[in-house]
Amino acid sequence: MKNYFYMTIALLILASCKKEQPQMSILNKGCDCAKEVNADFLMEEMARPPGSSSNKFTPTDTIFKNKNVQFRALEEDAEYTWYIGQEVLTTKEVIRYFNESLIGQSISISLVVKKKPNKICLPMDDGYDSITKTLTVSPYINDTGTDFDYGSIEASYRVKSDHLPDSFDIKIYLTRLNPVNTLLSIENYDGYGTACIGNQNVWRVNYRQIYFQNGGMCDLINGDFHNRLDGVFEMNINFYYEGHPDYKVRKYLGRRL
Repeated sequence: MKNYFYMTIALLILASCKKEQPQMSILNKGCDCAKEVNADFLMEEMARPPGSSSNKFTPTDTIFKNKNVQFRALEEDAEYTWYIGQEVLTTKEVIRYFNESLIGQSISISLVVKKKPNKICLPMDDGYDSITKTLTVSPYINDTGTDFDYGSIEASYRVKSDHLPDSFDIKIYLTRLNPVNTLLSIENYDGYGTACIGNQNVWRVNYRQIYFQNGGMCDLINGDFHNRLDGVFEMNINFYYEGHPDYKVRKYLGRRL
């Protein structure tokens, strides 16, 4: 009789446990996309002052001197506290100017984020995170009086594009036309050995990325080239213009030689 009693109790407990399982699955429904509060942010060099309608932003860890940088938190709907030098700021996005007096300095940029955590999906999340990144101010663009030195973006690159079966090398450099204007040269820009020398079409310039427009020559090329933070060189280039019989859009990916 005792054995029967204990077996009955065990079955009742087992049945009770089975009934609890669906409730747990309901509680965890929608948790696949849940993430802990994160203080990660982007540092983006700006190619134009704030308020310009033609700003270009490049994620970076190094900038040209005398440039604006936008710091942008990635976490939405939170409390933000930035520590930039002696400043303490509390907006999601911050823009600051770094002049040539900071050349060679590596500046710590810190962000603290607080937000009500999702305790249902992430019971261990305390709703707090902080991160510090370093921004370096380079000595470029350097005007030597006879030329402009843009730093590491002036280089040779080995790239691959879908229009050719094998990789090929291109060379990019910029030269001084006058104290204001810059000439862009790209050797082997099409992969067939064609060079575009002294094209007056540099448009927006950041330390890691340069945008160039149609300058009326060299297949009317325009686009950008970018030394990305992950070490990949990317070049996006358009030939001619939409509607032209020779219009083409190409992407080159590769590395700096």
